Amino acid sequence: MTRTLNQNLRRGFSLIELLVVIAIIGILIGLLLPAVQKVREAASRTACTNNLKQLGLGMLHYHDVNHALPPAYVNNGPWPPTIYSFTHGWASLLLPFIEQQALYDRYHKEVPLYHPLNQEVMTRQLRIFQCPSTPEPDRFTEVGPFKVFGTRAACGDYAATVGVREGLVSDGGDRRGALTHTPTPALGFTSTPKPTRITDIVDGASNTILLAEDAGRPRFWRAGVRGGAPDVLEGGPWNHYKGGITLFGSTPDGTAKPGPCALNCDNDGEVFAFHPSGANAVFADGSVRFQRAGMDIRVLAALITRAGGEVLSDY
Repeated sequence: MTRTLNQNLRRGFSLIELLVVIAIIGILIGLLLPAVQKVREAASRTACTNNLKQLGLGMLHYHDVNHALPPAYVNNGPWPPTIYSFTHGWASLLLPFIEQQALYDRYHKEVPLYHPLNQEVMTRQLRIFQCPSTPEPDRFTEVGPFKVFGTRAACGDYAATVGVREGLVSDGGDRRGALTHTPTPALGFTSTPKPTRITDIVDGASNTILLAEDAGRPRFWRAGVRGGAPDVLEGGPWNHYKGGITLFGSTPDGTAKPGPCALNCDNDGEVFAFHPSGANAVFADGSVRFQRAGMDIRVLAALITRAGGEVLSDY
């Protein structure tokens, strides 16, 4: 009986047994973690795609009502029907077409976007302009004119594609993006750009990008470097007149421009996303397509220009 009692009072795990169990658990977590991260990124990428899809549909709805696409920015008004000031971005004009009429009604069109009167609107964190894959989703910026006016703005991750550098498209082609754009000097203002209609996109609506990801601003990010320099880049607000993408390309590590890297190398006015293999873009026909990292920069340039006359199969 004593022997039976001793058997029932056996000790628990030994230290070695406990360490083995912990090691097995650690291995299982290590195997499962990448799968969990992949699922999470897939969900974030899907949400990002949906955001751009809604923005693309808003662009087309705007076109139906106004018989032209919104400008990439208004830098010297008036812009019909109600924009009578300067420094307004495409996003402010799009608000009524993405179920944000109430916010649009509170936006003061008679003063610049960075004016104190527009703080109520400009500081709103709007999920439709944010890619879930981007770190610090609810970030703000005080760069540039916001600093001068003592104001700030909520940031977004999507930008209008407004042009490409010389040499990336065929000679004689129109190097502008599908949204209207007139190059703006650092000082001074330009005249109001001419509205762009879908019929002006002679390369084809399905071959011309309207908006693409340029995520993470105002923090500067580049390939292989996590964190970047804080609050240094303009173009971070979801509504900004200096937020457009002009494709220059950079070196693969994102340290110098121009270069052969088309996307995901730096976020200083380039196509850049936190998806591991590329970036999303919405086209003039309303479709959203994933642009793969490593693509030929001339192909991306051809997709940005609206009348370059390129034949994509030639690249």
